Amino acid sequence: MTDDSKEWPSFADELGRKSAEVLAKWTAAYDGGRITIKEYYLVIVSLYDSTSGLMPREISDLLANIEKELRDEAARRKAAKAGV
Repeated sequence: MTDDSKEWPSFADELGRKSAEVLAKWTAAYDGGRITIKEYYLVIVSLYDSTSGLMPREISDLLANIEKELRDEAARRKAAKAGV
């Protein structure tokens, strides 16, 4: 009998890989102007909320950092629009 656990990625690794793929897809859509900052923010928050603690920490940290950057950018845009 072989130890299959050495041949297959862990659940956390697979979830991290899939999450990174989804992140890349939606980041390209945002960077390409196909979705708004609000839509991108919702993707990031949803992805983080549904996977946090289940996948590698570096991906969760990346999502948290992107979420903060988007909040900051939205605040800058709102202030610029208000003429502040």
